Amino acid sequence: MIKTKQEIVRQLKSDIPLFAKFSEELLDKLANSSRIVSFEPNESIVHYGTEATHFGVILTGMVMVSVIADGGTRLELGRLEAGSTFGELALTTGEKTQAELIAETRCEVLLIPVSVFQSIIVAEPQAMQHISRTISGRSRILAADPAKSAAALRQGDDPYGFKLKGERPEHILVVNCGSSSLKYTFYDTEDEGRHVRGQVERIGLEGTCHVHRGSKGEVKRELPGSGFAGALAAMVEALRGEPEVSVVAHRVVHGGERFTEATLITDDVLTQLDALSPLAPLHNPVNIAGIREMRGLLPAVPHVAVFDTAFHHTLPSYAYLYGLPYEFYEKQGVRRYGFHGMSHSYVCLRAAQFLGRRTNELEIVSCHLGNGSSLCAVDHGRSVDTTMGFTPVEGLIMGTRCGDVDAGVITFLERTAGLTVQQVDELINKKSGLLGLSGISSDMREILRAAEAGEARAMVALKAYCYRIRKYIGAYIAAMGGLDVVVFTGGVGQGSAMVRLLSLQGLDYMGIRLDEQHNRDARGFDEVCRVSTNDSKVTVLVVPTDEERMMAREALRALRR
Repeated sequence: MIKTKQEIVRQLKSDIPLFAKFSEELLDKLANSSRIVSFEPNESIVHYGTEATHFGVILTGMVMVSVIADGGTRLELGRLEAGSTFGELALTTGEKTQAELIAETRCEVLLIPVSVFQSIIVAEPQAMQHISRTISGRSRILAADPAKSAAALRQGDDPYGFKLKGERPEHILVVNCGSSSLKYTFYDTEDEGRHVRGQVERIGLEGTCHVHRGSKGEVKRELPGSGFAGALAAMVEALRGEPEVSVVAHRVVHGGERFTEATLITDDVLTQLDALSPLAPLHNPVNIAGIREMRGLLPAVPHVAVFDTAFHHTLPSYAYLYGLPYEFYEKQGVRRYGFHGMSHSYVCLRAAQFLGRRTNELEIVSCHLGNGSSLCAVDHGRSVDTTMGFTPVEGLIMGTRCGDVDAGVITFLERTAGLTVQQVDELINKKSGLLGLSGISSDMREILRAAEAGEARAMVALKAYCYRIRKYIGAYIAAMGGLDVVVFTGGVGQGSAMVRLLSLQGLDYMGIRLDEQHNRDARGFDEVCRVSTNDSKVTVLVVPTDEERMMAREALRALRR
């Protein structure tokens, strides 16, 4: 409910110590010159490193104060309750804000403009004494915690968290079980030059093949008739020449609202993961089966679940809710979850490192383009919107997934073509996207060759694919209120200069200018490449993703918690 001016004045007088001795006339002037803004949970109230434009008074709710600490993780410095104020230090010193304020619950905040703060509040001696005490008290609390103090002062030797450091030496096995494939990577925290990885393709099908790349080079062998149990056993056998595995990190596609960070796997956690399988029936059951098999093969070591959805738990409710009856969210969890979290998180950190900036100083649109594709709006280090939704089908046109489609089309096809639920599922997941539009292939490389040869459907598929990306980039600039960086990653994002060119075509007026020569020359699988012009207001980067390293990092952090 919107407060009247009289209610604001009464609350300032009775509930906010700063204003206890202000006259009714002064409080009346404050109320007339200020505005109340409501913030939803996870919505940013103040960004790090910005000019202070208002003095804030929290009327209702709870606000979390945080910074990006050493290692690129968010560190909570404290909480502000109703009755608290913020912006004192920045307004009195003229410095930029040193922390971020994020709504933890729904909040109402009175925002008092700088000019009003200076003309009314600064002119009251008792008010300035109260503000000085507030600043001193918060400084003492911060100084009493060395870790928080170091984070606030930007100290540390690993600001982006790319070093794999545990409380003791660790040998980390990262496992990613797909529908018919297994990929794995082995990390040694004492020898980061050790590169061991492998994959098993066509599991459960004819021609199952295992490729292992380790200290002795590449070894390839057939695994006739192998299911996942055989594939995982072959992986463990291939690793016998390496140091003994001490922790296993498992990729789990869907963590729902329950799992918002990497989690040590117990029997209870497995039960909860089973309950989430209806949210991702094509992915989670395979992930969970792999976990159970690996716990049997390596029972003496900890196993950690790392979730694709976790990075997006910072979405505010207005970004994740659909326009459906609210009870579908409350009872069945129908909402936007988002995916590709490890990739979006990693490339944003790499982009910040490349630019010599902190992630919480930047507004980034991350474009993960592969057979599955998604964009993510990363506002000062936090995911605030993403194109994939309740499932990985929503959003961009992909290899075989349709992306955004009018829900009425589904009911129309059920009525007129007699499609069953299973047929609809197969249609939107396996028969649509580039494959469905072109009638040629789901592989962007083949689409590009066909388009260059003049195939009309390949050309329109390519244009539709890139148009959808371009449209979402524009939408996310609006969502964040600005843009510093566009990042391209994933097989298509790193590998296709044409897709990058078409996706950014016509965005010069938004400050995005592509250098076509740099774009063509970019070695997107080898290094971070800047492909924007020198005078482009927005930096465009091609960044090789490394989801496995992020999974290993998150597993180590789960062990420390």
